[in-house]
This record gives sequence, structure tokens and C-alpha cells, in this order.
Amino acid sequence: MLLKPSVATLLLVIAAARRAASIEDQGEEQLIGWKGETYSAQTPPDPSPAQGEPWIETVSWAPRAFVYHHFLSPEECDHLIDLATSRLSRSQVVGPANDTIDPIRTSYSASIGYRETKTVAAIEARIARWTHLPEQHQEPMEVLRYINGQKYDAHWDWFDENELEDGSNRMATVLMYLSDVEDHAGGETALPLAVPLDWGVQGVEDKGFSECASKMGISVRPRKGDVLLFWDMDAGGQVPDRHALHASCPTFKGSKWTATKWIHNKRLRR
Repeated sequence: MLLKPSVATLLLVIAAARRAASIEDQGEEQLIGWKGETYSAQTPPDPSPAQGEPWIETVSWAPRAFVYHHFLSPEECDHLIDLATSRLSRSQVVGPANDTIDPIRTSYSASIGYRETKTVAAIEARIARWTHLPEQHQEPMEVLRYINGQKYDAHWDWFDENELEDGSNRMATVLMYLSDVEDHAGGETALPLAVPLDWGVQGVEDKGFSECASKMGISVRPRKGDVLLFWDMDAGGQVPDRHALHASCPTFKGSKWTATKWIHNKRLRR
């Protein structure tokens, strides 16, 4: 026996049809977020939003790279610098047997313990929420200082297979800028193999970039409180992404302070 639909059922069907038609009329370019983007394909984000307002800028899809503007407060930045200042020593490069000093990396750095202070713990938890990767996958935070032309030449953060013991590898890099750097004073984070977005918001012309940054594919300027996230491996955490090659351009004037969190594809601690 065929049942007649009730009036309420008919009204629900009509309402659903109207919503579907409305969505179709909007067009895909207005459905911001359904493919993971944070902007309209036809209207790229305003590079100068309201002062101090947090917003996420998509930098590249190869590698997947994003800048979270105003992720840290000025007080949090100063706190990390204060923790690190008295501990600074020459930065080293990770090697198969042990860490070594190498001329490709000339900065000074200091390690900050897990949850060493309430502020550090809050930042680590916030990074986990943004990246959707557990805190237990994070390496200890490393704070770095660059002055007098110090730099880090192009390199990858992930390890070669012959350097791995348990299959753990660096899956994502979170680079926090703790200070500003003046125009044309260097210190940019360069991604020489990154694929720029269509509208070219990463162009360096007339934006205060150094000569080093102008020769790279994409460069991000240090701004206090901003955080650059780029993925070193594919979404499954298995295959390294060679587009994630990156460098720290020489800092010629003032001091550039950063803090780095390397996040692995496997648990590092309980």
C-alpha cells in the first residue's frame, strides 16, 4: 500500500530543495573551506587585515605551507627569548651519529624543556590544536638567534631512511617568529622549491625583502607573533616532500629570534 506523505514531510522536502538550489547558485568559489582552503578562489585574502587580528594565510600547496598571523602574543614571544638568552650556544646540525657544528648553520640556539613553564605548555598545546598532531609527537622547542649575517642554508628537516631507527620522522615544522626584522635586513624563511599560488601574493618586489629572498621561490618575512607551518611529509606521514626544502636567509641588521617545533609522525614521549 502506497502511503501519502504528510504535510510536514512535504515542507521538509521543499525546504531542502530550496537550500540545495541556493548552494548551487552560490558557486564553488564561494564555498570557502570545503576543500580545506581559507579564502575564496576568486578573492585572495587581504594581506593587511585589522591590526592584531589573527588570520591564516595559505602560502603554498606544494609543500603545504601556512602562516598563522598573530599566533603568539608579544608577551609570549618575550618570554621565550628570556628563557633562551642565558642558554645560547652554537647551533648544530643533526647527523647520523651525533650532532655537529657545520658552516651551513651559523646561528645560536637553546633548547626549552617540555612544558617548562605555563607559557611554554600553553604554546605547545595550541600548536597541537592547530596542526591536529598530538603534543607527544613534538620535539622539545628550540629557540634560535640570528645576528651579523648568520643563516641556515637550504636543507630538509626530515631524515634520510638510513638515519631512522624506529620509523619516526619529522612530519611538520612549526616556525615561530619572536621578533621583527627591518626592511631589507634579511632573515626571511625561503622555500626555493615551493609552488606559488595563482595570484602571486608571495612576490618580493617592493616589500622590503633581501637579495637572498628575491632569488627564492617563496619567502616569508619574520614578523613578531607570526608562525609558519609547513609539512615535511605527505598527509599519511610516510613520504618526504622535497618541496619542503627551506633556508633562513642571512640576518644583516638587528636580531632575528625564532622558536621551532619539529613534529614527528610517531609518538616521541608519553
